[in-house]
Amino acid sequence: PVECVTEFKTDEEFSRFLERSRATGALVVVDFFRPSCGSCKYIEQGFMKLCKGSGDHGSPVIFLKHNVIDEYDEQSEVADRLRIKVVPLFHFYKAGVLVESFATRDKERITAAIAKYTSPE
Repeated sequence: PVECVTEFKTDEEFSRFLERSRATGALVVVDFFRPSCGSCKYIEQGFMKLCKGSGDHGSPVIFLKHNVIDEYDEQSEVADRLRIKVVPLFHFYKAGVLVESFATRDKERITAAIAKYTSPE
């Protein structure tokens, strides 16, 4: 099965997704997580389901995830630059700009934010 949520590791990859979203008008939703975090594992399933059902809204949504711990067991450059202190943390980008950010394990809260930014103006 094709992965619905794309994991990125570097700032360059992240920038490419934001560029693409700028061109297409897509909303970008990022799940910042740590493998050892129980709440992260809990919400990951819900996030995956949201991604699989996202085609229903008509508006394009790009679902991304980022492990805030790199392969050297250090904080990743992305997490460092964005000053990510808590996980699971969700960022919502519209036209390449961060429009909302919150820490949650509540799928409904994420659903509501997606609806808010993808509903027709």
